[in-house]
Amino acid sequence: MTGKLIVITGLDGSGTTSLAEALSARDPGSSVFKTPNSPYDAMRKVIDAEVREVSQAAHYLFYLSSVVFASTQIEKLLEKGNVYCVRYLIDTVVSHRAAGLDVELEYSNKLYSIRKPDLTLMLKVDESLRQDRITERGKGLLDKLLDDDTLRGKFNAEFRRFGDDLRVVMNEGNNIDMAVEAAIQHMNWDQ
Repeated sequence: MTGKLIVITGLDGSGTTSLAEALSARDPGSSVFKTPNSPYDAMRKVIDAEVREVSQAAHYLFYLSSVVFASTQIEKLLEKGNVYCVRYLIDTVVSHRAAGLDVELEYSNKLYSIRKPDLTLMLKVDESLRQDRITERGKGLLDKLLDDDTLRGKFNAEFRRFGDDLRVVMNEGNNIDMAVEAAIQHMNWDQ
């Protein structure tokens, strides 16, 4: 039996990693996977700092390539159980569309084939709580960019654009358990 690919997305600080880890802890044999993963994660800061402003297209292709590569790794993990993936193709598309690049959420074409998620969970959190979380852990480049209300609004608008592909889960407070229970309600493939 092949596992399910559950993608968890949301703005940084919404609790995507916490939700993935909590769901996996309740699901024996499952895995948590984050993109970009190795070896892309080692190059991410350089690409973000030196490429993003010079060429959005090159920046997009780097992240797209990381997802194509991740998809091959995820396929192997799915042989053992469910995979809870933090960030995936939807994140790459949303962030680059918000930056003005005209790209689409395309899992397969003549060049590549990316494993399509069985479920995509969009984690939402109150903005002041999200800000508290990212300030506490230290803000990265994207966190600082998303401090801009206009850009954050573009991100949220792009996520809404893919609303048919997303199931929204609220993550309020410092206890992930309610979000875990809400996420489990969307995993109804066993019914």
